[in-house]
Amino acid sequence: MIRRSLYAALFLHCVWQSNALADSVGVVVVAELTSVVESAIQNLDSTELEEDWLFTMEVVEEDEIRVIHSDPYRGKYERRQLISVNGVAPDEDRKEEFYESEVERVDGLDPEALGYGYMVDGQTLQLLKADDTYARFSFVPKVKALEGAGEQLRGSLLLNLNSGQIDEIEITNSGQLTPAFSVTVDIYRLTLRFEQAQGENLLTKLESHASGKAGFLKSFESLVEITFSDYTRAEPSPRSAEQ
Repeated sequence: MIRRSLYAALFLHCVWQSNALADSVGVVVVAELTSVVESAIQNLDSTELEEDWLFTMEVVEEDEIRVIHSDPYRGKYERRQLISVNGVAPDEDRKEEFYESEVERVDGLDPEALGYGYMVDGQTLQLLKADDTYARFSFVPKVKALEGAGEQLRGSLLLNLNSGQIDEIEITNSGQLTPAFSVTVDIYRLTLRFEQAQGENLLTKLESHASGKAGFLKSFESLVEITFSDYTRAEPSPRSAEQ
């Protein structure tokens, strides 16, 4: 079992760090854990939420609670449908606004900057701490919207040693970010949480917080919390049906 064998070796490494054997074991254990993380990231990327799953998103932003349903059998711009806003069905204007935002979102996706493998640079993984259940790693993250801010961003992930899967990924800033001319971001935090369900490691929560200034005087603050639920695997998968 991953958890027991690695924990025993980690215990040896942490208690007798000056011992040459313990140091040698530690190097092997960290390498093995890093390999498990990389495999877990590949597993996350193999789970195509938009392509293979029906699911519901509850988006809490400012004074609104929006419920969105995603269905892979619909066209790429219609997959996500706005179901309600604060418990009320949206009017036609709001539906059109949502559709236009989806067209912009989908067309703006960069195929070279998608997935967790892009976000988490495996070459920068460093073990921070571990116990008999979890191992926490740091990494240098990549965020498309914040290109060029690598030195000011910090990433961490939580590896579940029982499942061999990732429970959480978090990205924060350690200094002021300047993603665009006259835009500064003082606080940036993105948290993704995952849970095992239906044989997959599925995204269950996304939280983001950003604050700063746009222009010389206008301040902004954005707080968004998205809960993913009601996962149903599309059978057969739309992707396999197209082949």
